[in-house]
Amino acid sequence: MYRRHKHKTTAIYLILLFCVVATAIGIFIYLSFLPKVKKSVTLEAGSTMYDVTEFLKGKNNSASYETDISSLDLDTPGAYDIRIRVNGKLYTSKLIIVDTRPPAATVTDQAVPKGSEIKPDTFLTGIRDVTSVTAAYKTQPDFIKTGVQPIILVLTDTSRNRTELPATLTVLDMKNKVQMEAGSPAPDIKEFLNTTDYKLSYETDVNKLNLNKPVMYDIKIKADNNIVTCNLEVTDTTPPSAVPVNQVIWAGESIDAKSFVKDINDVTDVAVSYKVPPDTTKEGVLSIIILLKDTSGNQKELTAKLTVKKDTKAPVIVGAMDKTVYIGDKVSYKNNVTVTDNKDKDISLKIDSSKVNLRKEGSYPVIYTAADSSGNKTKKTITVTVKKYLVDKNILDSLALNILNNIIDSSMTKREKAYAIYKWTKGHIAYTGHSDKSDWIKEAYNGIKNGVGDCFTYFALSKELLTLTGIDNLDVIRVGGTTRHYWSMINTGDGWYHYDSCPNKDHKDSFMMTDAKLEQLSRERGNNYYNYNKDLYPATPEE
Repeated sequence: MYRRHKHKTTAIYLILLFCVVATAIGIFIYLSFLPKVKKSVTLEAGSTMYDVTEFLKGKNNSASYETDISSLDLDTPGAYDIRIRVNGKLYTSKLIIVDTRPPAATVTDQAVPKGSEIKPDTFLTGIRDVTSVTAAYKTQPDFIKTGVQPIILVLTDTSRNRTELPATLTVLDMKNKVQMEAGSPAPDIKEFLNTTDYKLSYETDVNKLNLNKPVMYDIKIKADNNIVTCNLEVTDTTPPSAVPVNQVIWAGESIDAKSFVKDINDVTDVAVSYKVPPDTTKEGVLSIIILLKDTSGNQKELTAKLTVKKDTKAPVIVGAMDKTVYIGDKVSYKNNVTVTDNKDKDISLKIDSSKVNLRKEGSYPVIYTAADSSGNKTKKTITVTVKKYLVDKNILDSLALNILNNIIDSSMTKREKAYAIYKWTKGHIAYTGHSDKSDWIKEAYNGIKNGVGDCFTYFALSKELLTLTGIDNLDVIRVGGTTRHYWSMINTGDGWYHYDSCPNKDHKDSFMMTDAKLEQLSRERGNNYYNYNKDLYPATPEE
């Protein structure tokens, strides 16, 4: 019986132990699934964000914010989801930002001139609240009644928290605005008084204000012990002035309205215009009304005279006279010729010299024509007489000696002098294929003066320069061929050689050539280029 009782006791203990363990496991499971964070946390707007532990139900848990706390606007009331990681698990709570604090501010009593209203926030500085604040009068002040009035200012923030602040409004028997004409001196400060005689002084330095232009200034004035703000309005009611100026123009010309006035006087910019634009196409005297209008809209009319003249006088051509020139000369038909006109400054001059032939003797007409902008035209005809020039040998020698003085000197050998003449002649004359072969003296003169010609020109000018230098030379003329060709033979002291200063398209040198070189070059150029009667001329050295 004892043994049976013992087994029964043991069974009871086991049952009790099982119940305890089961209860512990149940509690553990229950606690594991319980939220670790509070459902919500309330924060006053404008406060610093709580530490994460404020959101926890148990303070011994390891937790951190998953939400970026720095991105939250802690000054604006509202609800924000806050994600928190606790012991590795993610939970969500609410941050409720509330605004329960009324706004605050510093109050400064104000004084105003009679009839000048000010807003409630004029009394306030340093408004403090995390949200926007509006200010209002609890009871609207009487800005017409002079004296001291107690007022109540009501500050209301976005969350409708209210604060009432007392202040004092002093209404002074003064004008809230004084007008003055632009350009006048600053008004006497007593002009701001009505009937009450306050002790006044300017707090604003009116001497630094620009009183020449229309503008509205806020002026601070000390009246007894009060500082008030009054308006100083600078107005412009004076029309501009100017001196009218009569004008004279040609018919068809335009003229700006500003040309009819001078010495414009006004404190603002002035626009000048015609009341009615004038008709300048017809001759006559017109009465012109000029309108002056300043920036402020003030206007004034002035009357001036406009004389419109008709241009009937043609331009005058001066300096166009008959000319006598010589064959081959260059003529400047415009040199020393001018055109004047009673109206236009720049007149175009047309010259028709198409009938002049400077290569042939005769008398030729040259027509000068000038027209002004009014259509008046002048025509003048002169006669250009072209004559054949008879060259004096002394004149040619004088010109040639001037050339030699520039290209040779006494230290040079005859051969060096001959080569200098060859180079200068070849470079001075431009080949044109034409020359007057009737007179070598005349053609040498043409080569010097005009610098153009053909082989005869090169030959003639070389002949003149070589002869004056003392270098013996002979005239050589081609025989056969389709055209004539001229060159020289010269002797500089070591025998006779061929000399040809006329250029050729092959650019080969033709100075001091032997007979053999001359024949070779003749074959290369063809057309019997250097074919001549050898019986009439000395033979050259072989080298």
